[in-house]
Amino acid sequence: MATLRSLMLEGRRILITGAASGIGRAAAELFAGYGAKLLLIDRDEKVADVASGITGAQAAILDITDAAAFNDALNAFGTLDGAFNNAGIEGMEGRMVPITAYPDDEFRRVLQVNTQGLWHCLKAELMMMQNAGRGAIVNTASVMGWLGAPGLAAYSASKHAVVGLTRSAALEAAPQSVRINAVLPGAVATPMLTERGFKANPEFAEGAAKAHPMGRIAQPEEVAEAAAWLLSDKASFVTGQCLAVDGGLSAQ
Repeated sequence: MATLRSLMLEGRRILITGAASGIGRAAAELFAGYGAKLLLIDRDEKVADVASGITGAQAAILDITDAAAFNDALNAFGTLDGAFNNAGIEGMEGRMVPITAYPDDEFRRVLQVNTQGLWHCLKAELMMMQNAGRGAIVNTASVMGWLGAPGLAAYSASKHAVVGLTRSAALEAAPQSVRINAVLPGAVATPMLTERGFKANPEFAEGAAKAHPMGRIAQPEEVAEAAAWLLSDKASFVTGQCLAVDGGLSAQ
């Protein structure tokens, strides 16, 4: 007998970028449990290991800033019911650096991945979904897409752009029954934060949990659950929205 858990994304063909670790890996495992058929994308070769542990999952090792490679992978996958555009970088290997000391080339790199890379993904996904007259897309932004923080201007700027792209694309795609939303995580226990951000900024590590009203940081699975809901028919009348998964951080 099928369970409610297996039915939520049953038979959906879903793409996940940034699937080698962190939120993307958690989403791959969770979505598979909900019955999805997956294409996992990451520039890190470890994405192949993630796919090998999930029945029927496919992996593509590529950088989302390479539009041609992304399009080829998507076309090879065939049909697409959903996409979780989760790939992104923080810049400066996690170090908080003020604007006056932030290298221009690193600023460009952060926007190239987080904004232009997402742009490539959205264009390809939308063409496929709009032609089919259905689909759902979730983009990973950040509470820094609403807020600001000293030393994180490049990352915050790129995530503000993700919020803007999400809202504009949602309005364009709504007539074709394609829904587009974003999740905005607060601090999450991923390698980006715990292996780079916390080590590079010890003072930030000390206060991260307390900055969230719930008194802790999130687990990747908690963000993945929000994305799964937005991709499912349970959110069938939700589009153009930014769902904060931040333990109350942005409510302050």
